[in-house]
Amino acid sequence: MSDAAAPAGTTTLDVWLTDHPIPDFNAPVKAAAETFERAHPGYRIRIREIGYRDLPAAVAEAVAEGNPPDIAEYYFPAGQVALDTRAADGSPLFVPIAQAIGDRTKILGEPVVVDDIVPVVRDYYSRGGELVSMPTMVSTAILFANRDLLSRAGIDRLPSTWRELADACAAVTALPDGPAHGIAWPNHGWLIQMELAAQGGLLGNSGNGRTGRSTRVTLDSPEIVAYAKWWQRMHADGHYLYTGEPRDFWGAMEAFTQQRTAFVITSSATGPFLTDLAGKAGFELTTGALPRNEEAPYAGRSLGGQSMFLKAGLPAEKEDGALAFTQHLLNADHSVRRLYAGSLPVMQPAYEQVVADGWADREPGFRVAAEQVMASDRTPAATGALLGDINGINEELTSAIHDILLSGADPAERLRTATERAQARLDRYNEACLAYPPVTPEALQAG
Repeated sequence: MSDAAAPAGTTTLDVWLTDHPIPDFNAPVKAAAETFERAHPGYRIRIREIGYRDLPAAVAEAVAEGNPPDIAEYYFPAGQVALDTRAADGSPLFVPIAQAIGDRTKILGEPVVVDDIVPVVRDYYSRGGELVSMPTMVSTAILFANRDLLSRAGIDRLPSTWRELADACAAVTALPDGPAHGIAWPNHGWLIQMELAAQGGLLGNSGNGRTGRSTRVTLDSPEIVAYAKWWQRMHADGHYLYTGEPRDFWGAMEAFTQQRTAFVITSSATGPFLTDLAGKAGFELTTGALPRNEEAPYAGRSLGGQSMFLKAGLPAEKEDGALAFTQHLLNADHSVRRLYAGSLPVMQPAYEQVVADGWADREPGFRVAAEQVMASDRTPAATGALLGDINGINEELTSAIHDILLSGADPAERLRTATERAQARLDRYNEACLAYPPVTPEALQAG
């Protein structure tokens, strides 16, 4: 990973990583690149970091310019986008990682570790049962709470259902000097899709895009409508604080750390960050799984994170080097380091190690979040959707929720309109993919 020019005869691997606002987010990958170069002096890892929303478009641009990366790490909603990105000759730009590995157990001396991927995580990054990309980081959303406020309100355990959460919010806001609202969370498509998954609902046809290309999207399903109605009631009753801005994770967390709410729902990756802010604000943090709809069976929560896609058609020495790097990145040492840096378990042995040594129970929210991810029935609903233009679909979802909360729109009617608009987006996306010859779709933003 040195910035110096590579010696003659060195094979350079261009690795593009997703960049996030979390400090030192990619430090574990950079550390793995350095140890890989020491173990394989004939290779150099050249890293470029690109905003997680913009990386898919940057890759497509690089294809047009004739210099695409050898490995590209896509943010989790953009898996279908990666699969639909085309090389200059019209063929798929990326090859499924399982196909490239084949039946090898070692590559350049690096043990192949794909069989150790946590099964739920492997499901998410697979299509038709085939692992298409190498997961590198996993996250979910969980419930964070102000233990001090809860104790004063007589709440001795975290709410586990929607009804219990509403009751808890009423209890904390009834305190003489309690917060004006009980809870905040961002109006974000990821969280809405997690609630859909938990109730066993599908976002798209063809098994949520897991058994074939999804050509239909449904935003007005009974599961999403039920969630929207409950959300609307929480807002109308003053329990829920809406910042008024879609995707506003930071605004929701700020309200919580300023003790303007007793709860916040946000990414598990922010656990250490919130713990630090809670300490500075003078209250104790506690965490729990996301409350669920008590009137629906529970299927599990879809996950977040990112994964590495391998460019198809690389020369043998490059392909072997790239594959070896993905396995090195998730070996025993590096996969544990990634847990320390905020990821949930990608590799089963790493999870077992941090549970055995007690770290999993010391890290804020880690054990709760990990158990939530693994408590999945592994159906297509719980696995989550693999659809084109998820970013556009999420925009239709968040716009609908905004109107439901602030304008009093009828949830079923507004979500029916959102479905029509989302379907038009998906149709435009699939039109490019199903053309002959197929081309890279224009809707490439991830988020």
